[in-house]
Amino acid sequence: MARPFLTVLTAPIPTARRRLYQGLKRRVRPLVKPGVPLPKVSAFPGHYSLVRSVVEGLRAIDADFNFNPRRLRDLARVVYAPENSALSQAAELKRRGKVDYLVAGPVNALFADESDGILFLPEIDRLIVACEWARDFYRDAPQLLEKSVPCPCGVDAEYWRPTGQPRTNIALVYWKSGDEAFCEEVERIVGTCGLEPRRVRSAHGEHAIFGAADFRRLLDEAVVGVFLSTFETQGLALAEAWSMDVPTVVWDPRGRAEWRGRSFQAGSSAPYLTAATGRLWRTTSELEPVLRGALAERSAFHPRQWLLANMTDAIRSAALYEIIRDGAAGRRAGDAGLS
Repeated sequence: MARPFLTVLTAPIPTARRRLYQGLKRRVRPLVKPGVPLPKVSAFPGHYSLVRSVVEGLRAIDADFNFNPRRLRDLARVVYAPENSALSQAAELKRRGKVDYLVAGPVNALFADESDGILFLPEIDRLIVACEWARDFYRDAPQLLEKSVPCPCGVDAEYWRPTGQPRTNIALVYWKSGDEAFCEEVERIVGTCGLEPRRVRSAHGEHAIFGAADFRRLLDEAVVGVFLSTFETQGLALAEAWSMDVPTVVWDPRGRAEWRGRSFQAGSSAPYLTAATGRLWRTTSELEPVLRGALAERSAFHPRQWLLANMTDAIRSAALYEIIRDGAAGRRAGDAGLS
């Protein structure tokens, strides 16, 4: 069977010895620990939301790819590796002539020197970033700027689909940044607008504080979402709200923000927000008029319609696939010109 054009690699390919050991371990486990189920293994290793979107989107468009092959002979000559151990292995394979074109990002590292400077691997040909302003993290690394191209991932619009039940006066308050006093002040303003605030706690870099099912249920009830985050390179929770047809009123301070103890100037808290999906505000004094205006103009918003046209798994994976195909074709043409 011919190899596919692309491999999405988020778990290193095991050696033959490792595969043998893993197979033996699976066979003897029922004898050693009878009745104890095997540990759960993620269907999408790595950054779950990104990997799930990319893989499911590529499947939806019938792309010529495979996902985490178990044997080296099944690895494509073009590799997308948005996970660091897989990226390191793919870079080594490229040094050995087993890979022709290597793509990383956007979740391998945020800062250029993060994760032991993995983004500086010379074998990386293309670096995906989640949005245009995220390229600011590489302003002192021109070799990364030259490789980087914005391409957000998508959401599962079937999972994030409103049930059609009547909306209530609930406002979902998505609290990701700012102290609790700030969140409480926002909730007070929400209340003065005749809404009942329902808080969802989140945090940068944390993905298990709340469950997707509970978040979806609240979005299905809410008439609006108020989002509090000092920065977003994409804003997947926003996209999920839009998929649930909930317009968003987003705090966008564009000030100093922090990631893993390092401070930086934030470029946006909603890089993909449009007039169809919501409104921005910067200070609490602006929130009430912006929120009241959004409620008065609720019929002017079409968040789910916008998402279906711009940010489904299939649409975003098709864009990523085109970026990778064009880059690989350009590399082949360049190599042919040098030969």
